[in-house]
Amino acid sequence: AFELGRVTSIAFDLVNHLLNDIVVMGAEPLYVQDCIVCGTIDPTVVKKLVDGLAEACRAQGCVLTGGETSVQPGVVADGVYVLSASAIGVVERDRIIDGSGTEEGDVVLAVASNGLHTNGYTLVRKLLDDNPSLKETDVDGESFLDVVMRPHKCYYHAMRELFGQPGLKAFAHITGGGIADNLNRVLPASLDASVDLSLLRVPAVFGVIRAEGKVSDADMVRTFNGGVGLAVVCSPTAEPAII
Repeated sequence: AFELGRVTSIAFDLVNHLLNDIVVMGAEPLYVQDCIVCGTIDPTVVKKLVDGLAEACRAQGCVLTGGETSVQPGVVADGVYVLSASAIGVVERDRIIDGSGTEEGDVVLAVASNGLHTNGYTLVRKLLDDNPSLKETDVDGESFLDVVMRPHKCYYHAMRELFGQPGLKAFAHITGGGIADNLNRVLPASLDASVDLSLLRVPAVFGVIRAEGKVSDADMVRTFNGGVGLAVVCSPTAEPAII
């Protein structure tokens, strides 16, 4: 992001990932507060980050209410920025979506990601270090670099219309750990989900990463979202309306 002058995209990654984590409980996001830590401050970079955070919040109907910028020379290396944030959302206690009503026979629906979202970038950076020409590799008409720099998709506007929908049981935001780990968090201890990977529409970028890094299928599924940014658990009768 720094190399390409795209630090604003990181702000969108942070806000969108953060809001997804509260939206899956049925919460309406209200406020975000940020924290920027650096060794030496570049006002231009910090302005781009804060502007990006504010813009990302506005896009989801919430507000960046403030935060902290902490300059720590000798603690954080020059040129390094540590960016974090917290979000506040509200949902009525009796409308929290937590998966507790999930039953045997319920259905898992996959909601498409727009690429890597915020997972697997340690491997991506290694692949780019080993083969810089990978940046320009064509992936469905775009460069590999443009595809992996897409900000994490936020699902708030799409999912809020489902809040209170009869038969909706749970949402799972698919992040680190892939489908299995994140879906397991919203299932009762007595249940497992059966996921047919052959039904997924896997974006081409994952095939490029798999081939370039000689990554096993098991590691791909554990590290990446495989084209699923969000999973929805619902009753079979609710499936048509939710789709």
